[in-house]
Parts: sequence; structure tokens; C-alpha cells
Amino acid sequence: MGKYLTGAIAGLALAAMLALAVSLGGWVNVGAVWSDPPPVAWWLHTTYERSVARHAADVDAPLAADDTVDVLAGARAFDQMCSVCHTPPGQSPTVQSQGLNPGPPELSRLLAARTPKQAFWVIRNGVRMTGMPAFGPTHSDRQLWQLVAFLTRAQGLDADGYSAMMAAARELPADGHKHRHGNDAPLPTDPKTDAAAPVTPAASTGGHPHARGEHHQH
Repeated sequence: MGKYLTGAIAGLALAAMLALAVSLGGWVNVGAVWSDPPPVAWWLHTTYERSVARHAADVDAPLAADDTVDVLAGARAFDQMCSVCHTPPGQSPTVQSQGLNPGPPELSRLLAARTPKQAFWVIRNGVRMTGMPAFGPTHSDRQLWQLVAFLTRAQGLDADGYSAMMAAARELPADGHKHRHGNDAPLPTDPKTDAAAPVTPAASTGGHPHARGEHHQH
């Protein structure tokens, strides 16, 4: 028994030394275009899901954060902070969303496997090494719950419904934020109706098949 235990410990020590040598030797490809091997991808995603579920279990949800004003305020926040990565219905993926690994889910999929409490936790705290920032340091919990209210209401929205909701969101008073969201360009409009219109590949900068995202000519 002692011999087998000693052998097991030696094997673990060798594996740890090998892993350290691979890491410090620069053999791990950290490029975003490199896909993780399936076992690694499964381990990372499962770790993410279990962590979110555990930490979000103690989140206190507000009694009411889904009235029309809250939803529209959340819609405006989504357009300013999230739409560049989480593609809205009727729009093309941006250069940012196409270059992220793991790829960010589209708006219609954001709450497909998430409870509102879990969505709030992710938005508030972010997820390291995924491109998902933490908005808790710059926004109040109420503002983040407004965003969750929009995500809940947005499930099943088509392109026309999304555009109509964004047109209504533009009518809200300014929220008083003093920081730049990084996507402050006006929402695209349809000149015939003055309503927010979906971005199409033909309308993208330089005719490229992706939506707005401050892609410069090169």
C-alpha cells in the first residue's frame, strides 16, 4: 500500500512539474483564435457555470424591476454597453464579437440557460478571461437590474421589435452618466419613419459584412 501511495505522489509531482514547464516555457497558445481542446473547453465552461450558479444563489432580486421605464432604461444600457458583443436580432456580428474566444452569445440566447439572478451576477462582476467586463464598479445595482429586465423582456424579440424598443429608449431623459460607454454613436434610424433600424451588412463601414463597432478603414 505504501509503495503504491509513494508512486501516486511521485506521479502527481511529475505531472505538476510538466504542467509548470509547459506554462513557463510559453507552450500554451493564449491567442484568441486558438480553440481549446474539448476536455479543456468542457472544464473551463463547467467551472464557469458552477461558479456563477453558486455565487448568484445569494443575490437578492428586487421586488419589481420590470416596468416599462426600467425595461427601456435597460434597453438603452444594452445598446450602449452590450450590443457590440451580444448581437441584437436583425444585425450582423461586429468585428469585436467575431474576435472573442469564447464567442459571446447573441441577445436572444443570453437568458436561455441563465436565471435573472445569475445574469445580474455576471453583469455586475464580469467573467475573467472571457472579454465580459464587470459593470458593478461603474453602475448601480438598480441600473444593472434594469438591464436584466430588458434581457428578460427581449427574449423572442425579432428585428422589428428590437428596433421599436430602441426607438422608445431614445426618448428617455439622459441618465446623467459621466463616463463613455465606448458605443456612443446614435442609434441607426430609418429616414422614412425616424425609427431605429437594424444594421445590415450593406450599411456597415466599408461594406464589410459586420455591424458597427468602430471599424476603421485599412
